[in-house]
Amino acid sequence: MENNTSDQNDKPEIPEETPGARAYLSSPLAVVVATVITAAFICLVIAMLFYGGAETVADNQQAIPQDQQGFTSQNATNNYEEIIEDDLEDLVKIADLSLINALKDAHVSMSKLMIEDVTLKKHQGHSFHFQQLRFPLSADSSVFIESVKKKLNNAGLNADISKVSEGCWLLSINEVPTHKFFIDQIDPPKEPVAIAIDPNAPKMAIVIDDMGEDIGLAQKLADLDVPVTFSIWPNSSHAAKVALIAKKSGNEIMIHLPMQPKGYPKVNPGADSLLIGMTAKTIHDRIISAIKKVPDATGLNNHMGSRFTENLAGMTEVMVPLRQSGLFFLDSRTTAKSAAGTAAKKGQVTLYERNIFLDNVKDVAAIKFQLNKAAKIARKKGQSIAIGHPNRETVTAIKLWYKEIKGKIKVVPVEKLAPRS
Repeated sequence: MENNTSDQNDKPEIPEETPGARAYLSSPLAVVVATVITAAFICLVIAMLFYGGAETVADNQQAIPQDQQGFTSQNATNNYEEIIEDDLEDLVKIADLSLINALKDAHVSMSKLMIEDVTLKKHQGHSFHFQQLRFPLSADSSVFIESVKKKLNNAGLNADISKVSEGCWLLSINEVPTHKFFIDQIDPPKEPVAIAIDPNAPKMAIVIDDMGEDIGLAQKLADLDVPVTFSIWPNSSHAAKVALIAKKSGNEIMIHLPMQPKGYPKVNPGADSLLIGMTAKTIHDRIISAIKKVPDATGLNNHMGSRFTENLAGMTEVMVPLRQSGLFFLDSRTTAKSAAGTAAKKGQVTLYERNIFLDNVKDVAAIKFQLNKAAKIARKKGQSIAIGHPNRETVTAIKLWYKEIKGKIKVVPVEKLAPRS
């Protein structure tokens, strides 16, 4: 007879529990094992980094050739100094900047700095670029080297420069050669030789009309070292400033006064022009006003004026304030029928006449050709007057022409010429 209870028959079967991963991890033995394994792995990594990054002296010598190492065989077995502050490549860049700044101080154009070779080398596991450079130098090379050394020192570099041979230098950082440069010594630029002017050379005046609007171009004319005459519009935007530029540079100043052209009123000569039919007082007042605006003027010439200068009555009145102020009149000769000569003689005013217009064609070669024409007239008659205008081509042409004539023509102010009357 079986003895079964109802509890035994009714309870479901529960499988026997086996220990899992969580149980092992929570045991003291597992914690100890994991700790040992982790520590061993860390030690292995440290060892690999240490021995993998180390280099022998032979490796260093192979990376940098013996003739570029900068030290003798007695200390060739010594390790390079450890670079503490930064990688060598970063220090090389600082040295680059020091060298460039020294070249700028020596007035060496960066376009003259030649990089002849760049070689990737290694030092203590770090790569850097060894450079071979060449540049010209007109200054004393020893003074230049000292300048570079000072800049390297100011940049905080432990650097030195040693002379390898004549004109060849080696720059080292922390005793590691990083730059090799060659200095091509050149003669210093010679002082420009002043053009010797023949005292008996024919005289020629060059007048630039329409001045007073472009200050920059006025300064370029003043810098030419050619005594051109500035003829300034009284009502121009920068009349006073341009007059000051001319005065400081010793250039003659004239008044460029607008007068009525034959195309008037379609062709407008500008504000405060002298016009046919004006009263004597209006003409006098406008000229006196112009003289006040350009107070250092020695004379006056006409802007346009092909109609007005043909009018004897009007030109006679022009001469009154000019005589009172001691100014001469330069006839720009915009018409062949000008009455300026007759009026100047009557009014006892010094008169000059233009021979050549320079720049009706704005081309340097064409303007130089006109200058040569004026020079030919000067050689033939003893003097001439050329009139041009403020544009770049005219400035360039005058500069080139003046060098080419080599003092055979003497450029002078208008007032230094013999007057026509």
